[in-house]
Amino acid sequence: MDERYYKLIEDYSKKTIGSEDLTDLLIWVGSSQQNQQIFRETLQAFEAADYSLKKPVNQQKSWSAIQQHIEKSADQAPIVKKISYRKYFTIAAAIVVIAFLPVLYFNTYQPKKAEVVAYNEIYNPRGQKRLVTMPDGSNIYLNGDSKIRYALNFNTTSKRIVYLEGEAFFDVQHRTKQPFIVHTGKVSTTVLGTSFNINAYPSLKNITITVQTGKVGVLFKNKDKTSPVQFLLPNEQLTINKNNGQTTKKLVNAIDFDSWREYKIFFYDKPLSEIAEVIAREYDLDIEIKTEALKEVKLTAKFDKCSAKQIMDVIAKLSDSKYKIYESKVIIY
Repeated sequence: MDERYYKLIEDYSKKTIGSEDLTDLLIWVGSSQQNQQIFRETLQAFEAADYSLKKPVNQQKSWSAIQQHIEKSADQAPIVKKISYRKYFTIAAAIVVIAFLPVLYFNTYQPKKAEVVAYNEIYNPRGQKRLVTMPDGSNIYLNGDSKIRYALNFNTTSKRIVYLEGEAFFDVQHRTKQPFIVHTGKVSTTVLGTSFNINAYPSLKNITITVQTGKVGVLFKNKDKTSPVQFLLPNEQLTINKNNGQTTKKLVNAIDFDSWREYKIFFYDKPLSEIAEVIAREYDLDIEIKTEALKEVKLTAKFDKCSAKQIMDVIAKLSDSKYKIYESKVIIY
C-alpha cells in the first residue's frame, strides 16, 4: 500500500483528516475491492490499538466537518467538475463503504457513560499446559507462567478482546462482524478467524507473532508513535522490539513455534540465557548460569518429550559446559 494512503487511513481513524484528503481517500477506497479490504483491515488495527491504550478521541469538531463533507460529496455537483463521472461514481461507492464501516463508524466514539467492566483472569503456572475454551468457542492454549484476561461479556461485545502476558496459541472462531483482538502491551494483533502463536513473556525484549492459518494484522503503538500495520499470512513470523517498535518479518515453519503444546521444545540460534528460561518454565526449575560468556552461547536444537536431564545432557555437550541438578535447582558452569 502506498505510504500516503496509509497515512490518510491513520488520519481518518483519528478523525483529523482534512476535506481534500478525505476526497482522495474516498476515490482510492472505491477504486478496487482490494483497496476496500485494505481499508477495513488497517482501520480495524488502528481501532484495536486505540482501545488498548484507552486513548480518547476528542476531535468531534473535526469529525463533524468530515461527516458534512461526506454528505456534500454525494449531493453536490462541484466535485463532478473536478473529476470524471467514473470517479464520481467511485466516490459514491466509497462513501457507502466508509459510511457503513463498521455500522456507522463515526457513532462508535459518541460520548458514553463510563462502564464498569468485570474481567475473568486465568493464570497457568510453570511446568503446565492449559486449554481454555472461550465463550465464543475459540480455543486458547496457555503455556507455562502465562495468563489471559478478558471481559465477562466477551461474547456479546462488538470486539472480542483478550489481554495476554506470556505465551499462547490461539485458534479463533471466525466472526466477520466481531474481530478477535489480542493485546500484549503496546502491540495489538487483530484477526477474524485464524490460528497463530504469540510469545510475549515480560522477560523478553521482543514479542513474536507466528501465523499458522488465516491472516492477522499487527500494530505497535506507543503514545503518539504508531508503526505501519503489518499483515501476516501462514508461516510468516513478525518479531517486534517492545521498546522502539522495530520489526523483523520472515518465513518460518509455523508448526515448530507452537510445538510446545505437545511438550516439544524447539530452539533456533537462541542464547543459552533464553533457552534456560524456556526449560525453567517447561519443567518448573530454577536455572542459574555461572558465567556471562555461557549466557551468550547460541544453540539450535529440538527435543521431543524429553526429560529435563536428557535436555541438559544435550545442552551441556553443545555449549561445552557442565551442569549439576539439586532437586529443582540447576546450575550450568
